[in-house]
Amino acid sequence: MPNFVTSGNLSIHYKTHGFDKDGTVLVFLNGMTQSTRHWSSQVRELRDQFRILTYDARGQGGSDNPRQAPTLDEHARDLRELLDHLKLKKVDLVGFSHGARIALGVATQYKKRVRRLVLCSATAAPTALARTIVRSWRELLNHGGLPALSWAALPTILGNEFLTKNEALLPNIVRASVERNSLEGTALLLEGLINFPPLDGLAGKVKAPTLVISADADPLVTPEGAQKLARLCDGTHQLVTNSGHTIPIERPRAFRKLITKFLTAVDDGHHFH
Repeated sequence: MPNFVTSGNLSIHYKTHGFDKDGTVLVFLNGMTQSTRHWSSQVRELRDQFRILTYDARGQGGSDNPRQAPTLDEHARDLRELLDHLKLKKVDLVGFSHGARIALGVATQYKKRVRRLVLCSATAAPTALARTIVRSWRELLNHGGLPALSWAALPTILGNEFLTKNEALLPNIVRASVERNSLEGTALLLEGLINFPPLDGLAGKVKAPTLVISADADPLVTPEGAQKLARLCDGTHQLVTNSGHTIPIERPRAFRKLITKFLTAVDDGHHFH
C-alpha cells in the first residue's frame, strides 16, 4: 500500500485507481472517522470513467497521527503535497463532511489545482444543534472511548431508512470504526474540526465550479445551510431525500449520479442543473 511522507514528516496513506489511462483525476476526501475503504463501492463504479485517488488524512486510517490538533491549512497542504508527489496539476475534489472542509480549504488556497469541487454534507455555518452534537462527540470520546463515540454517533450520521434496513449490521459497523481509528488520532481530528474557520468565510474565495449536496434528514446540515454555502461559492445545491448525513453510503446511486453529471458536464460556468 503506497504511502507518501509530507514536508512535516508525516506518512499519508493513499490509493490510486485507473492511473494507467488518461483523463480527469477524481479525489475523494473522507469523513472524520472514515478511511479509504469507505469509498470502495464508489471506486468500483467510477474507475472506468475517472482516474481516482483516495487517501487518509493525517489521523485517519493508514496515515500517521498528527502531533497536535491539525489545522485546515495543514490538511490542505498535505493534499497539495500529495498531488505534487503524484505530478497531478489539476483535479476534481469530492469531499464528504470533514473531507468537504478540507476540499474547500484546498480550493481556496490552491485555486489553480482544482477543476471542479463537490462539497457533500457541509454547511455555511453550523447550527446550535450541530455544534452541540459535535461537542457531545468530544465528551463521549473523552469519557467512553471510541466504542461509545461510534455507537452514539450512529443516529446523528445515519438516517432512519438506512438504520431500519441495516440495524443488524450496526455492531459490525461500530467494530470496523473502532478497528480503523485510534483514540489519539480521532481526538486530535475532532479538536481540529472544532477550531476550523467557518466555511462561510472561505466560500466566497472559491473559483472552481461547485456542487453542494445535502440530505433532508441530516441533523448536522440543514438544507438552508447547504443552500447558503452553494450561493457563497457561486455554485449549485442538490438535496438528496431519504438520507441522513452519510449520503455516499446511504444513497450511493443518487450520490454517484449527481457527482458524475456535474463532473462530466460541459463547462458553462459555475452552475449545474
